[in-house]
Amino acid sequence: MRIVEAGLGAGAQIRAVVSGVSDPGRLRSTWASSGATVEDVGGRLHAITTVEALARAAGRTFDAEEAGVVDRCLREAVAAWLGPAPEVPLSTGSVHTGTRPLVMGVLNVTPDSFSDGGAFYGGDAPHPQTALDHAERLREQGADILDVGGESTRPGAEPVSQEEELARVLPVLEALDTDEAVVSIDTTKPEVARAAVAAGAAIVNDVSGAADPALLEVVADTGAAYVLMHARGRPKDMQSRATYDDVVAEVYEFLADGLLRCAEAGIYRQRILIDPGLGFAKTPEHNVALLRALRQFRGLGRPVVVGASRKSFLAALAGDGGLEERLEASLACAALAVASGASVIRAHDVEPTVRVARVAQAISRRVDDWR
Repeated sequence: MRIVEAGLGAGAQIRAVVSGVSDPGRLRSTWASSGATVEDVGGRLHAITTVEALARAAGRTFDAEEAGVVDRCLREAVAAWLGPAPEVPLSTGSVHTGTRPLVMGVLNVTPDSFSDGGAFYGGDAPHPQTALDHAERLREQGADILDVGGESTRPGAEPVSQEEELARVLPVLEALDTDEAVVSIDTTKPEVARAAVAAGAAIVNDVSGAADPALLEVVADTGAAYVLMHARGRPKDMQSRATYDDVVAEVYEFLADGLLRCAEAGIYRQRILIDPGLGFAKTPEHNVALLRALRQFRGLGRPVVVGASRKSFLAALAGDGGLEERLEASLACAALAVASGASVIRAHDVEPTVRVARVAQAISRRVDDWR
């Protein structure tokens, strides 16, 4: 159930997209007979309707169990679309994603990340001092979450071994003061995630799209929060898989299915955040479509994470010549994401992103405590 637009009140009209039901043709006929405008687009039913009209149509079309599922999913999606993002409980405390947008500062402990590879790994100081110094700067600039990663996920990147990734991230995680900032581990490897959580990480940021059931088991076992991101393939080959008939629908349905797979693995829904995966198996046109439709992902009922910072698709939009010229484009995406209801902005440039997020929230969400 995807909400495209929702009005206030039980009788208000909504624009909704329904997929995955047992008999879409019959539902379309029954639904249209109530006066709703229904169109079948690629096997998905797009309609302008009311919540009650769709619930009644489902009740007349399906058996009690399926009709109940449609009714529940519909009402939950509308409530999530309209309401504040829920808090995410952590092993200690929680991430308050419903009060203001949070900024996740990027801390790449790699020699080859696309933006800052090598900047915080090595150098004149022995590892991990350079990374720790940068972590302190990110905290001072207002980062709510520090996202530590030891394997590049840029397009075309080669994977690294588990041992190498652990050697990069563990010294950083063990030295960080997790009482001062929430720490996330950006990894796709189960044992790296397990060791990172034992060292103090509270969130596992998985850019694989929940591809490894063993990683989901680790998240469930450790009680960590989890970022479920849309992706296809691995960084080495993901851009060859950037083909979609309807990128918004397919990413939304992937994340909805991923939430079910996480539940089956034992991960509490309350601990999950979702990420449409900008730049991962997506062309610039796909990224733009997802940014335009970002509000729709609120209908999944989980806080939305957006990571557009310094990514190459911004060059296609802004016509810039390189990484050093992508700050303004990154900040524009951050402002749009906040205005569209995103809860967490993943950023390299934390200080300006914090300021932009605050202004975007004050204007778009009518927040009056900025004075």
